[in-house]
Amino acid sequence: MFAAVPCYNLPKLHQVVADDMPKPRTVLGAWKEIRETYRKQMEHPTYEFDTPVPVSKKEKFEREEQLEAAL
Repeated sequence: MFAAVPCYNLPKLHQVVADDMPKPRTVLGAWKEIRETYRKQMEHPTYEFDTPVPVSKKEKFEREEQLEAAL
């Protein structure tokens, strides 16, 4: 994903993008998610699971600026 980042800078990269990443899952949670998706796909073959991703800091900041400008 970030091939140009040297391995010694990975901790810094992690700090920068940590808030924009989805929360880690457990193995049990992943299997539950797979089972639910499988059941939904049996009923609706076109169903696709989309991982929920938190709003990035940049998007949140832009929304706050727009709200302030509107006031």
